[in-house]
Amino acid sequence: MKLLYLLPGNVRDGGLGEAEMLRRRDVLQANAFPGTVVEIADVATGPSSIESMYEEYQSVPGSVAAIVQAEKDGFDGVILGCAGDPGLDAAKEMVSIPVIGPGENSVLLAAQLGHHFSIITVMDSIVDALEHLVLKAGVDRKLASVRSVNVSVLDIGKDPDLIRRRALEEAKAARDQDRADTIVLGCMSMAFAQLDKEMSAELGIPVINPAIAALKTLEGMVAMGISQSKKAFQTPPKLLK
Repeated sequence: MKLLYLLPGNVRDGGLGEAEMLRRRDVLQANAFPGTVVEIADVATGPSSIESMYEEYQSVPGSVAAIVQAEKDGFDGVILGCAGDPGLDAAKEMVSIPVIGPGENSVLLAAQLGHHFSIITVMDSIVDALEHLVLKAGVDRKLASVRSVNVSVLDIGKDPDLIRRRALEEAKAARDQDRADTIVLGCMSMAFAQLDKEMSAELGIPVINPAIAALKTLEGMVAMGISQSKKAFQTPPKLLK
């Protein structure tokens, strides 16, 4: 199967750079099943990083257009590479191949693994948006908290020790103060920092890496021959005329 990991922003030129894009592709490919080919792309018209609803909305038109093109190019499925899932519903309406939002996917998985989960994300500015994402996913009764490390997306790779320390501090507080029994990393740059296994060993509870969880879910859906329901995500009627 051939899968696309789509970064919904201008990462190559305006953000993290091409080397980081290729590293992320390699991480996904290393975790893929034999026979899966993972390709990566970004959206030139999108923001350099996403830490607000304004930036999420900026990313949507280009991302949806890229996903439509991915289906035409023969991809079997797409991962929308932002934990806020910007434009996920629109993308699902526009294509028949499965589209995975790592945020939605991770909180649904977290709801299966325990009674209360917390999300550890980057900035305070995205906390409310992630709470809304959980509500929309239908698992808000299991949300213990959303906590931020207050390190920007573009700064995560500059000081790996700082992000590890702050993510672990907030996760421990979520576990001990908020009753969280499962942790979700609520940012794809945090996911690709590959903190999950180290944090899980330290905390003694599951820590979900949204990049790997999205990859495995998408591989499973393609293998089963299933995709989003077109009754739920109907093609826009104007496009059918």
